[in-house]
Amino acid sequence: MNHYKKINLSNMEEEDIDRLYKDLLNQKYQFMILYFDGAKYVLTKERSIMEIENEESFLNQFNHDIYYKTIIKNGDVKIEEQDMKIYNSYIHQFKDKLTKKRYDDKYYFGCVAIKTKNGIITTIRGKEDLSDYTVIENVDHENHIIYVLNKKATLNAPLLDYLFQNEKVKAIVHLHEFDDHLPYYEYAFPGMVKDSIRNNTTSFNIRHHGIIYLFDKDGNIL
Repeated sequence: MNHYKKINLSNMEEEDIDRLYKDLLNQKYQFMILYFDGAKYVLTKERSIMEIENEESFLNQFNHDIYYKTIIKNGDVKIEEQDMKIYNSYIHQFKDKLTKKRYDDKYYFGCVAIKTKNGIITTIRGKEDLSDYTVIENVDHENHIIYVLNKKATLNAPLLDYLFQNEKVKAIVHLHEFDDHLPYYEYAFPGMVKDSIRNNTTSFNIRHHGIIYLFDKDGNIL
């Protein structure tokens, strides 16, 4: 399976990007490389467009990164009522922003996660229903494996696990928007090693992707 596709464009209007983006999702590409007016761009799964100077260097970085593998365990999900209440409160609080845009008018953007004694409650991969969730039991960062119950977790699962290593963090909300009052970090492909080790002491933006809000147990943004 090809991870990406290269395309020469004579126009780069909004409708052209919409058409290409739908093809990217349908064909399950990781990205597309677009050639337009002497420049090179990358169209990502987040529907961001970023210009690149060196195509070979970009592809080498992608090919040498590592994806996390998911192992699904079937079983009863043990969640304390209070943790589920907290999770649903963040889903409700950010519902409008989570549902504002969709992948190809189908999948919602962003994710919500809550740290519990038994793992991480979070939104599922390719979610169409915000009432659906899964539990990340463990992430093996050395061997790049995610262990979940019943359903695949959001692609951001390895990053969420790393951020929760900060004991002050109780909840995480990821949105496809930005906050210029917070630091910006460089883009990396979600679900891969380079995107999964970030500064976990404060909320931040990822360029061409979105914001990561970290909340403490009292609901304050870190």
